[in-house]
Amino acid sequence: EGQASQGEHATGRKGKEKVGGLGMSGNNDAAHVQLMRWFDAVDEDRSGNVDAGELRKALASAGLDFSLHTTAMMIRMYDRSRTGTINFEEFTHLHHFILSIQDSFNVFDRNRDGVLDRNEIHQALTHNGFQLDGPSFSAVFQTFDPNRTHALRLDDFIAMASFLSASRSMFSAFDYQQTGRIQLDFSQFVYAASHLR
Repeated sequence: EGQASQGEHATGRKGKEKVGGLGMSGNNDAAHVQLMRWFDAVDEDRSGNVDAGELRKALASAGLDFSLHTTAMMIRMYDRSRTGTINFEEFTHLHHFILSIQDSFNVFDRNRDGVLDRNEIHQALTHNGFQLDGPSFSAVFQTFDPNRTHALRLDDFIAMASFLSASRSMFSAFDYQQTGRIQLDFSQFVYAASHLR
Protein backbone atom coordinates (compact mmCIF):
# COMPACT_ATOMS: atom_id res chain seq x y z
CA GLU A 1 0.00 0.00 0.00
CA GLY A 2 1.22 3.51 -0.69
CA GLN A 3 1.11 6.64 1.40
CA ALA A 4 -2.31 7.63 0.12
CA SER A 5 -3.91 4.52 1.61
CA GLN A 6 -2.92 5.29 5.20
CA GLY A 7 -6.10 7.26 5.80
CA GLU A 8 -8.16 4.22 4.87
CA HIS A 9 -6.77 2.44 7.90
CA ALA A 10 -6.69 5.29 10.38
CA THR A 11 -9.24 7.35 12.20
CA GLY A 12 -10.38 10.86 11.44
CA ARG A 13 -11.04 13.54 14.06
CA LYS A 14 -14.53 12.34 14.84
CA GLY A 15 -13.39 8.81 15.53
CA LYS A 16 -15.94 7.01 13.37
CA GLU A 17 -13.38 4.70 11.79
CA LYS A 18 -10.77 2.69 13.62
CA VAL A 19 -7.03 3.17 13.47
CA GLY A 20 -5.40 0.40 11.49
CA GLY A 21 -6.49 -3.07 10.43
CA LEU A 22 -7.32 -4.50 13.85
CA GLY A 23 -10.19 -2.03 14.09
CA MET A 24 -11.85 -3.57 11.05
CA SER A 25 -14.11 -6.55 10.92
CA GLY A 26 -12.68 -9.90 9.92
CA ASN A 27 -10.62 -12.69 11.42
CA ASN A 28 -7.43 -12.08 13.38
CA ASP A 29 -5.14 -13.27 10.58
CA ALA A 30 -6.64 -10.85 8.10
CA ALA A 31 -6.49 -8.03 10.65
CA HIS A 32 -2.83 -8.82 11.36
CA VAL A 33 -2.03 -8.64 7.65
CA GLN A 34 -3.87 -5.32 7.33
CA LEU A 35 -1.98 -3.86 10.27
CA MET A 36 1.34 -5.06 8.85
CA ARG A 37 0.51 -3.40 5.55
CA TRP A 38 -0.28 -0.17 7.38
CA PHE A 39 3.03 -0.43 9.26
CA ASP A 40 4.89 -0.91 5.97
CA ALA A 41 3.18 2.19 4.56
CA VAL A 42 4.15 4.22 7.64
CA ASP A 43 7.75 2.93 7.52
CA GLU A 44 8.74 5.22 4.66
CA ASP A 45 12.47 4.52 4.80
CA ARG A 46 11.91 0.74 4.95
CA SER A 47 14.06 0.44 8.06
CA GLY A 48 11.73 -2.02 9.77
CA ASN A 49 11.09 0.61 12.43
CA VAL A 50 8.88 3.69 12.71
CA ASP A 51 10.12 6.95 14.20
CA ALA A 52 8.16 9.86 15.63
CA GLY A 53 8.19 11.79 12.37
CA GLU A 54 6.85 8.89 10.35
CA LEU A 55 4.15 8.20 12.93
CA ARG A 56 3.15 11.88 13.04
CA LYS A 57 2.87 12.06 9.26
CA ALA A 58 0.77 8.90 9.08
CA LEU A 59 -1.64 10.05 11.79
CA ALA A 60 -1.85 13.53 10.27
CA SER A 61 -2.92 12.01 6.96
CA ALA A 62 -5.80 10.44 8.88
CA GLY A 63 -6.87 13.75 10.40
CA LEU A 64 -5.17 13.32 13.77
CA ASP A 65 -3.05 16.38 14.50
CA PHE A 66 -0.24 15.68 16.98
CA SER A 67 2.89 17.62 17.76
CA LEU A 68 6.19 15.87 17.13
CA HIS A 69 6.87 15.66 20.86
CA THR A 70 3.51 13.90 21.38
CA THR A 71 4.27 11.24 18.79
CA ALA A 72 7.77 10.92 20.28
CA MET A 73 6.12 10.29 23.66
CA MET A 74 3.89 7.66 22.06
CA ILE A 75 6.99 6.00 20.63
CA ARG A 76 8.73 6.03 24.03
CA MET A 77 5.73 4.34 25.65
CA TYR A 78 6.48 1.13 23.69
CA ASP A 79 10.12 1.53 22.64
CA ARG A 80 11.70 -1.23 24.71
CA SER A 81 15.09 -0.91 23.00
CA ARG A 82 15.25 2.86 23.68
CA THR A 83 16.19 3.63 20.08
CA GLY A 84 13.56 6.30 19.51
CA THR A 85 11.74 3.97 17.11
CA ILE A 86 9.31 1.06 17.36
CA ASN A 87 9.25 -2.20 15.47
CA PHE A 88 6.11 -3.94 14.25
CA GLU A 89 5.43 -5.74 17.55
CA GLU A 90 5.74 -2.49 19.50
CA PHE A 91 3.67 -0.71 16.86
CA THR A 92 0.93 -3.30 17.44
CA HIS A 93 0.87 -2.46 21.16
CA LEU A 94 0.62 1.26 20.37
CA HIS A 95 -2.16 0.52 17.90
CA HIS A 96 -4.14 -1.32 20.58
CA PHE A 97 -3.64 1.58 22.98
CA ILE A 98 -4.96 4.10 20.45
CA LEU A 99 -7.96 1.87 19.70
CA SER A 100 -8.75 1.61 23.40
CA ILE A 101 -8.63 5.38 23.84
CA GLN A 102 -10.68 5.90 20.69
CA ASP A 103 -13.31 3.44 21.92
CA SER A 104 -13.65 5.39 25.17
CA PHE A 105 -13.99 8.63 23.23
CA ASN A 106 -16.76 7.17 21.09
CA VAL A 107 -18.62 5.77 24.11
CA PHE A 108 -18.87 9.20 25.71
CA ASP A 109 -19.35 11.20 22.51
CA ARG A 110 -23.06 10.50 22.76
CA ASN A 111 -24.22 13.26 20.42
CA ARG A 112 -21.55 12.33 17.84
CA ASP A 113 -20.29 15.88 17.44
CA GLY A 114 -16.64 14.82 17.51
CA VAL A 115 -15.77 16.52 20.81
CA LEU A 116 -16.03 15.69 24.50
CA ASP A 117 -16.82 18.33 27.09
CA ARG A 118 -15.03 18.52 30.43
CA ASN A 119 -17.41 16.16 32.22
CA GLU A 120 -17.30 13.62 29.39
CA ILE A 121 -13.50 13.76 29.38
CA HIS A 122 -13.41 12.96 33.09
CA GLN A 123 -15.76 10.00 32.56
CA ALA A 124 -13.76 8.73 29.60
CA LEU A 125 -10.48 8.92 31.53
CA THR A 126 -12.03 7.02 34.43
CA HIS A 127 -13.31 4.46 31.92
CA ASN A 128 -9.69 3.97 30.82
CA GLY A 129 -8.45 3.50 34.38
CA PHE A 130 -7.06 6.97 35.07
CA GLN A 131 -8.14 8.02 38.56
CA LEU A 132 -7.44 11.72 39.10
CA ASP A 133 -8.48 14.04 41.90
CA GLY A 134 -10.08 17.40 41.10
CA PRO A 135 -6.95 19.58 41.05
CA SER A 136 -4.90 17.12 38.98
CA PHE A 137 -7.72 16.65 36.47
CA SER A 138 -8.17 20.42 36.15
CA ALA A 139 -4.43 20.89 35.57
CA VAL A 140 -4.14 18.23 32.90
CA PHE A 141 -7.37 19.30 31.21
CA GLN A 142 -6.18 22.90 30.94
CA THR A 143 -2.85 21.73 29.55
CA PHE A 144 -4.59 20.01 26.64
CA ASP A 145 -7.21 22.75 26.25
CA PRO A 146 -4.93 25.81 25.88
CA ASN A 147 -7.59 27.82 24.05
CA ARG A 148 -10.08 27.24 26.88
CA THR A 149 -12.76 25.75 24.66
CA HIS A 150 -13.81 23.44 27.54
CA ALA A 151 -13.89 20.52 25.11
CA LEU A 152 -11.40 18.19 23.42
CA ARG A 153 -11.33 16.55 19.99
CA LEU A 154 -10.24 12.96 19.52
CA ASP A 155 -6.61 13.85 18.81
CA ASP A 156 -6.47 16.07 21.92
CA PHE A 157 -7.94 13.25 24.00
CA ILE A 158 -5.45 10.70 22.65
CA ALA A 159 -2.60 13.11 23.41
CA MET A 160 -3.91 13.56 26.97
CA ALA A 161 -4.30 9.81 27.51
CA SER A 162 -0.79 9.22 26.13
CA PHE A 163 0.61 11.76 28.59
CA LEU A 164 -1.24 10.13 31.49
CA SER A 165 -0.15 6.64 30.44
CA ALA A 166 3.48 7.73 30.16
CA SER A 167 3.18 9.52 33.52
CA ARG A 168 1.79 6.42 35.17
CA SER A 169 4.61 4.28 33.77
CA MET A 170 7.24 6.78 34.92
CA PHE A 171 5.68 6.98 38.40
CA SER A 172 5.63 3.18 38.65
CA ALA A 173 9.32 3.04 37.69
CA PHE A 174 10.17 5.11 40.80
CA ASP A 175 7.59 3.46 43.06
CA TYR A 176 9.90 0.57 43.86
CA GLN A 177 7.80 -0.81 46.72
CA GLN A 178 4.42 -0.13 45.07
CA THR A 179 3.26 2.14 47.88
CA GLY A 180 1.62 4.72 45.65
CA ARG A 181 4.09 7.38 46.80
CA ILE A 182 7.54 8.34 45.54
CA GLN A 183 10.37 10.63 46.61
CA LEU A 184 12.61 12.21 43.97
CA ASP A 185 15.69 14.37 44.12
CA PHE A 186 16.02 17.18 41.58
CA SER A 187 17.97 15.12 39.03
CA GLN A 188 15.41 12.35 39.16
CA PHE A 189 12.62 14.87 38.75
CA VAL A 190 14.29 16.38 35.68
CA TYR A 191 14.82 12.87 34.25
CA ALA A 192 11.15 12.01 34.74
CA ALA A 193 9.88 15.33 33.40
CA SER A 194 12.10 15.06 30.32
CA HIS A 195 10.53 11.74 29.41
CA LEU A 196 7.04 13.21 29.57
CA ARG A 197 7.61 15.89 26.93
